[in-house]
Amino acid sequence: MKEENKILSKVGTKNPFKVPDGYFTDFTQELMSKLPEKEMQFATQEVTLWQRVKPWIYMTAMFCGIMLSVRIFVGNPKSMESAQLVEMENMSDEDWENLSTPSLIDDYSLYQFLTDAEEYDD
Repeated sequence: MKEENKILSKVGTKNPFKVPDGYFTDFTQELMSKLPEKEMQFATQEVTLWQRVKPWIYMTAMFCGIMLSVRIFVGNPKSMESAQLVEMENMSDEDWENLSTPSLIDDYSLYQFLTDAEEYDD
């Protein structure tokens, strides 16, 4: 902090740059007189069919690429379903009974089963 005060006392805080008197009063007139006179010409360009269709084609290509990459990384879903069906067809009747039995138990039977299990643990 002391060093900054020493530097400021030596250099000072006064702005060394100055604007000439009357510079901004005639600035616009002088600038316009220095520019060459030209008429404004607007370039009219016809929009071609390709320029109209290009965003739609790009978007379609993007979605096709996403679908292809998802199919490559995830795999073909139909082949997975057929493998599951083959597994289900090869299951025995006992396995089917074990899978279907829990869905047939009502709440009261489950409660009774759990309370009976606690009695045997003691």
